[in-house]
Amino acid sequence: MTMSKRIISLFLALLFCLALVTPAFAAGDKVAEDDPRIIEMKSKIEGLKREAAEAKQKRQDLEGQINEARASAMEVQTQVNALQAEINAYQAEINALNTQIGLIQQQLDENEEAMEDQKLQIEATRELLGQRLRAMYMAGNVSTIEIVFEADSFENLLNRIELVTRITKHDQQIITDLKNDIKELEALQVKLEEDRVDLQASKDEVVASQAEIKEAKKSVDAKLAVLEAYLAKLNREDAQLKEIEAQAEAQKAAYAATIYAMINGTASEGDGSASLICPVPYGNAYISSGYGYRTLGSKSSFHYGLDISMGGADQYDKRIVAAGAGTVLISSNGCTHNYKKYSSCGCNGGYGNYCVIDHGNGVIAFYAHLTTSYVSAGQVVNQGDTIGIMGCTGYSTGAHLHFEIRTNLSGARSATNVNPANYIHVP
Repeated sequence: MTMSKRIISLFLALLFCLALVTPAFAAGDKVAEDDPRIIEMKSKIEGLKREAAEAKQKRQDLEGQINEARASAMEVQTQVNALQAEINAYQAEINALNTQIGLIQQQLDENEEAMEDQKLQIEATRELLGQRLRAMYMAGNVSTIEIVFEADSFENLLNRIELVTRITKHDQQIITDLKNDIKELEALQVKLEEDRVDLQASKDEVVASQAEIKEAKKSVDAKLAVLEAYLAKLNREDAQLKEIEAQAEAQKAAYAATIYAMINGTASEGDGSASLICPVPYGNAYISSGYGYRTLGSKSSFHYGLDISMGGADQYDKRIVAAGAGTVLISSNGCTHNYKKYSSCGCNGGYGNYCVIDHGNGVIAFYAHLTTSYVSAGQVVNQGDTIGIMGCTGYSTGAHLHFEIRTNLSGARSATNVNPANYIHVP
């Protein structure tokens, strides 16, 4: 069994035990802080704190392995990219050689056709010469001597001799020229064939080199696949530990709410439905940090509410209103730290000056980091009433309102954090 599975099994077992020991109490009951049930739940809270801290520490240790695996994967990926670039370069060279080989083959084919044409012309010239000689024979002029002797004058004789000589020389020159052309084409054909053989040899060498690189890339690809699988495994373990940490934090918060309810009287129960408005009543309000996991600096943690901020000038005089009608359960102005930026304290568990309002039907809202809370426990408020001033008390960076909702569903043993975005709309 892996470390993650063991932790999950232990956590599930712990939740089962908690479900058995978490006490139920009637509406309106109040108990003292030294009540054995409260002491037991506080002990459970401490255990959950340790559980969350251990999960966080293991996640931090795991983070080093994840970073190392990620760096190794990036390094191997760089090798893969380099090998692929080399393969691509070889392929470009192969393509270029194929183009040259194709061009040479085209020339070879064209030369072959040209030689065939020349041979046909030689045959045609020879045929023409034969036709002339046959024509001379049919006319009774079977030889050059006869042609000469038949001349009726010296001038005619010279003309006949010149004519025969010219015809013979012309035909012979055509044949000689054609034969020379064929020789040149044959020589070119030999040269082109040699070039084609050389190019094919070069291509074969490049193909062989590319094959070697491809084999090397296969090995590196396999190494990268192993690293990516390992990294995915680490990320899964990290996600499991993160979930364990979040569940421990949620259960811890639920115990804290149960303890408060036992000491101060049970909050309303219901189906968790409510019609609420944005507690920061300004058009330029916006959510600066949502519900869920977030990273502050190098630390990752689960954020159980919405941080609602404002743009513009000084925000330390902006009023906060009740999101709905209800009864104030808690109000505290014990935090004297109201830092304007990038500093924090842990007063009231990090909430600083805050108030908690039961909006009925099992919906409980926390309004935290106030400069001042204007309400007091037991006070009934209407929707839209001013309940405090935005500030930066407690564990906070910059002026904003931390708005958190917990639902106390009928039949449940403790309140549960839910996403406030399901209840309010921030402009």
